[in-house]
Amino acid sequence: MISYEYIVSDKQGLHAINALRLSKAASEYECRIILKSRKGTADCKNVLSLISLGARHGECLEFIVEGQDENKAIDFLKEFLKTNL
Repeated sequence: MISYEYIVSDKQGLHAINALRLSKAASEYECRIILKSRKGTADCKNVLSLISLGARHGECLEFIVEGQDENKAIDFLKEFLKTNL
């Protein structure tokens, strides 16, 4: 299991477009990718679950990655978040 914290830098927060991009990319990995926010948790492979968190600019998010390809997935997440969220 690997965890990674990220502070949302997008002024619009976790909105529909970047939530869709994140869920599509997360679905390419076998491991489980969970996002924790102040409002609860979401499965990163489920776009509606991500949007329901309503993560805002400046909020700290914790990604928990667990499974066979977790190292590849966490590397992807770090790059994805820098450019999209």
